[in-house]
Amino acid sequence: MPDNDDILIAARTVIGRVGLSALTFTAVAEEAGISRATLYRRFPSRDELIAVVVVAELDELERMVANHLRFADQPQQTITMLVREVLDYNSRNEALQTALRTDAAELLPWLIRTEPRPTLVDIVTERTLARIADSPLTTSLHPDPATAIEFMVSAIYAELLSPARHLSHAQLADYITAAVYRP
Repeated sequence: MPDNDDILIAARTVIGRVGLSALTFTAVAEEAGISRATLYRRFPSRDELIAVVVVAELDELERMVANHLRFADQPQQTITMLVREVLDYNSRNEALQTALRTDAAELLPWLIRTEPRPTLVDIVTERTLARIADSPLTTSLHPDPATAIEFMVSAIYAELLSPARHLSHAQLADYITAAVYRP
């Protein structure tokens, strides 16, 4: 029987095909090879399933940060590699791309600041800051770690929402690094 990771993969696959608004338990259950009843036992609502998918995506981004922190003694290269990896991951993430194309109205509350709800940029920034807090990387972030991380996350999300036509991910990563890195 599939575990929750298999169900999340199935949910991402379905989102990649039809978007968030058309996501159904029937489609996810079929993709995962389980009954709807089994899916409902594990995830009592569609909103809960979507929330778990979003948390899994955030966890994946956090794993990317953690994997690059082992190179924190080379901060400039670490920042550039991390930014490029996240840009590449986002551009290959079919579920995310489809959701942005088909469900923009549903995603707006997460993208545009409305108090007191945090934006996706706020959430990713805070999770990243918590992850790098004890890293030597923080001493190289200008003007301060919070501002630098928020700028990096905002630039990455701007690229996600409106991909550059003339810049490669490598070039964009170099520009972002140049903006936030100070030896």
